Amino acid sequence: MTSVNHRLFRDDQQLHVRDVTLSVDDDPTTRREKLARVILDELYEFVGLLDADGRTLEINRAALEGAGIRLDDIAGQPFWEAHWWAVSKEVRDEAREMVRRAGEGEFIRCDVEVYGRAEGNETIIVDYSLTPIRDRSGRIVFLLPEGRNITDKKLAEAELARTTEELRQLLDRVRRLDDAKSNFFANVSHELRTPLSLILGPTDALLDGGANLTDGQRRDLDVIKRNAVMLLKQVNALLDLAKVDAGEMHLNFVRLDLARLVRTAAAHFDALAPQRSITYLIDTPAELEAEVDPDKYERILLNLLSNAFKFTPDEGWIRCRLELSGAQRVLLTVQDSGPGIARELRGEIFDRFRQGRAAGPHSTGGTGLGLAIVKDFVDLHGGTITVTDAPGGGALFQVELPVSAPDTSYVRVADVRDDERPLPPLEALADTAQTVAQPIDERWELPLVLVVEDHPDMRRFIVETLRDDLRVMAAADGEEALAIALTHPPDLVVSDLMMPNFGGEQLVAAMRARPELAQVPVLILSAKADDDLRLSLLASAVQDYVTKPFSAHELRIRVLNLVTMKRARDALQAELATQNDDLSQLTNQLIANRRALQVSHDSLRQSEERWRAVYENSAAGIALLDLDGQILAVNPAFQQMLGVSEDQLRGRSIVDMSFEEDQLAARRQLTWLTNPGAREYRVERRFRRADGAALWVNASVSVAPATAESAPMVVCVVEDVTQHKQARTELATVQAELERATRASAMGELAASIAHEVNQPLAAVVANSQACLRWLAGDPKNEQEAIEAAQRIVRDASRASDVIARIRKFLGRGGIHRELVDLDDLVHDVVTMLAPAAQAGGVTMDIVPAEAPVTLLVDRVHIQQVILNLLVNAMEATTASGDRDPQIVIESRPTADGFVQVSVSDQGGGIAPDLVDQLFEPFFTTKPDGMGMGLAISRSIVEAHGGRLWVATTSTSGTMFALTVPTDEAAQ
Repeated sequence: MTSVNHRLFRDDQQLHVRDVTLSVDDDPTTRREKLARVILDELYEFVGLLDADGRTLEINRAALEGAGIRLDDIAGQPFWEAHWWAVSKEVRDEAREMVRRAGEGEFIRCDVEVYGRAEGNETIIVDYSLTPIRDRSGRIVFLLPEGRNITDKKLAEAELARTTEELRQLLDRVRRLDDAKSNFFANVSHELRTPLSLILGPTDALLDGGANLTDGQRRDLDVIKRNAVMLLKQVNALLDLAKVDAGEMHLNFVRLDLARLVRTAAAHFDALAPQRSITYLIDTPAELEAEVDPDKYERILLNLLSNAFKFTPDEGWIRCRLELSGAQRVLLTVQDSGPGIARELRGEIFDRFRQGRAAGPHSTGGTGLGLAIVKDFVDLHGGTITVTDAPGGGALFQVELPVSAPDTSYVRVADVRDDERPLPPLEALADTAQTVAQPIDERWELPLVLVVEDHPDMRRFIVETLRDDLRVMAAADGEEALAIALTHPPDLVVSDLMMPNFGGEQLVAAMRARPELAQVPVLILSAKADDDLRLSLLASAVQDYVTKPFSAHELRIRVLNLVTMKRARDALQAELATQNDDLSQLTNQLIANRRALQVSHDSLRQSEERWRAVYENSAAGIALLDLDGQILAVNPAFQQMLGVSEDQLRGRSIVDMSFEEDQLAARRQLTWLTNPGAREYRVERRFRRADGAALWVNASVSVAPATAESAPMVVCVVEDVTQHKQARTELATVQAELERATRASAMGELAASIAHEVNQPLAAVVANSQACLRWLAGDPKNEQEAIEAAQRIVRDASRASDVIARIRKFLGRGGIHRELVDLDDLVHDVVTMLAPAAQAGGVTMDIVPAEAPVTLLVDRVHIQQVILNLLVNAMEATTASGDRDPQIVIESRPTADGFVQVSVSDQGGGIAPDLVDQLFEPFFTTKPDGMGMGLAISRSIVEAHGGRLWVATTSTSGTMFALTVPTDEAAQ
C-alpha cells in the first residue's frame, strides 16, 4: 500500500479528482470506494445504481451532464421520472415497466430513445440494459442500469438501407439492359444466319450434284463450306455468350483421343496455309486420352487458329502443339509470327468486343468475341489460358486443362463418330437469287405450296428447292401472302417469322381466323432459334418449325410429308362426308391400321389390368406425382398409411405431407430428379399422418419418362417402417441404459479412490475452519490469518465439489455432447482418478503424450469412460500376473490420416488368441464377476465418434489395446 500511496500522492497528502478527494490517510475500504466513484464518473456511457424499487442511488457524471440534471435532484426519486425518459408518456411508462420486471429478477435489454445530449435538449438512441443484483441470500437489492449511445449506428443502418434500395433499383436497371442485350443477340443472329444459309445451301448442292467438278473446284468448294461453317459458329458465339451469362451453358464430357481431335480440327486450315505460303505445323502425340467437351474444345482450338491465320503475314509460320503438362493437365499451345500483343493489352483481350492487335492484310475484321468465348469455355473446363510473346516475335497462347472431368460429372466414352468426324455436322441452307414462281395452273395436279420470305435470295432458293416436286408460289411479306392464299388456297404455307410490316406470326393468326384457311398446315422457316417461341407455335398454330441454316434435302422431305398429310386428310373428309362405300387406298390403309391398333389396344388393356391389380393390391404404398411433386394418384395402401382418402390427397404437394422441418430436404430431393441423368433415389423419411402422428417409410423415388400420351411422372414407392424405427429407438435406449450401468459398475470399483480424494479436501476444510475460529477468537483478532484460512477452506471445498461434479457427470445419462477437449488433460484426469487404486495395487502408470498438443471434438465423458475402462482392465491384468514392478503405459500419437491413436499397454498374462475376437461382444467376459458390457460399450462409443477400438498386440508378456478418434480439424 505504501508504494501505491507514493505513486498516487507523490509530495501531496491529498488528490482531488472532480468531486472526489483522495487522502493519504484513507483506509483501504474508503480508498476503494473513492476510486470506484472516480471510475463511475469518468465512464463515457450511461451507468448508475438503483435500489430494488427503482429509486435512484448513483448515476455517473456523463449521464447526468447529458440530461442536464444533478444527482441531488433525482437521488431517492423513481428512476423513470428523471428527465432522460421525458421523451413521451409511452417512453416513461416503458421505463417504469422495465424497472418492475427487473425487480422481479428479469434481465432487460432493448434500444430506446432518451434525452441524453446538449444538456437534455436532444434525444439519442441507447442500447439500454437493466440488471438485477442479488445479495448472498439471493434477494434482489440493487438494479444496475447501463446505456450505450448507438445513435450513429442507427443512422448508419438507415443509410445502409437507403443505399441497399438504390442498389436494388440499379440491379433492376441492369436486368432491363440485359434483356435488351438478349434481344440484340437474337436480332443479330437472324441477320447473319440468312446470308450464311445462302452460302452453305448452293455449296452443298454443287458438292452433292456436281459430278463433273474438277478436283480443284471441289477442293475450293470444300474450303468455302468449311469457312462458312466457321463463320456460322461465330454467329452462334453471340448466343453462347448469352447462355454463359445466364448460367445455361453446360459441358458434355467425353473420354476421347484428344490428339486425334486436335489433328482433325486443325486440318481445316490445310488448304489456306499454302495459298499464303504460311508454314503450318501440327505437333501432337500419337495418342492422348482426356475427358473434355469435344464441341467446346474444338471451338477453343479453331478460334485460336483463326486468330493466328488472321494476324500472321504471308510467308510467316504458325505452330499448334498438344502435350501433357504434368500427370493431370494437358497443354495446348498456338503460336504465330504475327505482330504479337502489347503487354498492356494482354489483360483486356479476353474481354468481349475487345481486340488486342491490328489485323493483318488478310483479316476481314472481327467482333472481339472469339477470345472471350475461348476464355469462357476454358473456365467451364476448370482450366487456364495465358498469352505471352512467342520466341522470335508474335503471340503465344497456352491453354491448360485438367485431363479428367470433375468427379461429379457424367463422362461418356467416345465412339467412332466422336473420333473421326471432320467437323460437327451442320445443316446446309439457302441460296441467293430472284424468286420466279411457276404459274398456278401449271401441273395443276401437284400440291400447291406458298413460300413467304422477305429476303429475295432466300425466297428463290426455297422455291428452287421445292419446284421439282410441287407447284410453288412466293410472296415477299405476310400481307401479300394472305391475299394470294385467299384467292388460291395452298396445301402448305412455308413462312419466315421476322418480316417487315406483316410478320409470320401475324400471318398465321390471320389464317387461323378464316375458316377457309384454318386447316392449312404451316411450316415456319426462321433464323430465330427461340425454343419457347418454337414450342408455343408448335403447340397452338403451326405444324413444323425449322431453324436456319437448314438442309435443303430435309426441308423437301418435311414439306412433302406435310403436304401428303394435308391431301390425305382432305380426301378422307370428303369421302366420309358423302358416305361413299368405294373408299380410296388411303381409307383401306386407315382401316388396316385401325385393326392393328385394336389388337394393340387389347394387349395394352390387358397390361393395364395387370398393372392396376398390382397397384390396387400392393402392400407397399404407391404415389404418382408430376415433376413439381403434385399428387396425381395414390394406391389404397398409401391412403391407409396416411389415413387420408385419394380425393383429399390429389392435387396436394407430396412435400406438404412432410413435417415442416423435413420439407426443405424433401423439396431438394425432388428437384434433384429434374437434373440430366438423375433417375432415382432411396431415402428413409417421415410423413405426417392425418392424426398428426409420424409415419416412417423407406421411399424409392424415380422418374417415369414421358410417352406420346403422357408427360413424365415421378413414381414414389414407400414401405411402412414405423415399427422398425420405434424398435431401433428402443434398442438405442436400452443400449444407453446398459452403458450407464457399466459406468456405475466402474465407479463402484473406484469408490475407495473417490472417498480418499473427497476426504482429503474435507479434512483440510475442517482443519482450516478450526484455525479460522482460533484466529477470530484471539485477542486481538488476527483477521489476515483468518482470511487466509477462509480462502484455504474455499479452495479445498472447491476441490471436493469438483470431485463430486466429475462423478455426477460420469454417471449422467444422455447422448453424445461434443466439445473441444485437450487430449493430454483428458488422459491426466482419468489417471488422477485411478491414482489411489493404482498406488494401492503397486501399479505404476506412465503417460507418454504426443509431441505436440492434440485437440479433439468429442464427448469428454464418453471418451474418459473408454480410457477408464481400458485402464481398469489393464490394472486387473497387471496385478493378476504377479509382476514385481507392474507398469501400465498410456501413449498418444497422431496418425497420418487426421486421427490420433491412444494405446494402453499392460504387463499381464495376455489374451488367448481364440478369445480376442469375442472380447467386444456384449455379455462376453473373462472375469468371474464381470458383466461383459465394458468393451462392447467402449467400442460403440468410439465408433460413434468415427473412430476404432481394437486389440493391437497380445502375448504372455502383456496386451496393448488401441483406439483412434479424429482430431478436431478432421471431425469438422
